[in-house]
Amino acid sequence: DYLQTLGQKGPFALVSDENVASYYADSLIQSFSSARLDATSIVIPAGETHKTLAVVNTIWEQLLAAGMERSSTLVALGGGVTNDMAGFAAATYMRGLDWVTLPTSLLCMVDASMGGKTGANLPAGKNLVGAFHSPRMVLADPAVLKTLPHVEITSGLAEVVKHGVISDPRLFEICAGGLEQVSQQWETVIKRGMAVKVQVIQEDPFEQGRRAALNLGHTIGHAVEALSGYTIRHGEGVAIGMVAEARLAEKLGIASNGLAEQIAGVLHRLELPTEIPAEMPRQKLVEIMQHDKKRKGGSVRFALPTTIGNVQTGIVIENLPQLMAEI
Repeated sequence: DYLQTLGQKGPFALVSDENVASYYADSLIQSFSSARLDATSIVIPAGETHKTLAVVNTIWEQLLAAGMERSSTLVALGGGVTNDMAGFAAATYMRGLDWVTLPTSLLCMVDASMGGKTGANLPAGKNLVGAFHSPRMVLADPAVLKTLPHVEITSGLAEVVKHGVISDPRLFEICAGGLEQVSQQWETVIKRGMAVKVQVIQEDPFEQGRRAALNLGHTIGHAVEALSGYTIRHGEGVAIGMVAEARLAEKLGIASNGLAEQIAGVLHRLELPTEIPAEMPRQKLVEIMQHDKKRKGGSVRFALPTTIGNVQTGIVIENLPQLMAEI
């Protein structure tokens, strides 16, 4: 019904991963059929390790086999990995298809599904290949969170906390109440989390300035994820990165002492990690950060928190290896 109201045309392709497809793909394809809309299901491997151009290529090939045209619509059903790859496939197939996204993870609902950032990983780092291609619709249903593993809920909450730190102290306060309080008000938490991102991307759709605030926790977090071989989930990496970057902000004098521990305390109550694993060489993390897509003019640029509700962007840290060794 939503698709028809938007005027989206078929044929449609539903892209989901093996885990999500087992819950929802058949019923959604049946919904298309009942509405007399032609839809094909494309199922891809699950997990960050499969966020590759090889998997994107299989999506392209199956779109072609399904007879998808430039006027067709791709529907992404799943978490952040599926969202990013399906959106990138839509951005590039026949130079661009319309797409909509049905996020099924908390992380995807409040972050990955919005803003039009699509892409895939390269061996050197996350999201180094991609395109800006905004979906025509984001439809988030909190009821699907019931099928998520507990660790995926906590992982998604890292992005919720991040949005609170960026510009919504009330959302941060809700998160400070812990998992039980948060789980009793999913609709409020998701709406407030989405609202922060929507406001930021409307101000700066192509990350020329303000939107870089959304990278809070990600510069170090992505490096931690990559060095772990993606055994550390994205949200866990962001949680670790937020605390580490808050400590950098304190050392640089742009945040008051205690901010990092305040953020860490909330993340602890949400059962998220806050420390870079001891076995990870700090120098190696710095090397990985040098490949970060947010690098400009040869320098890595950070988004660092100053208070709960405010972030400074575009910060270059000259003595980064030394400071990383200290945190």
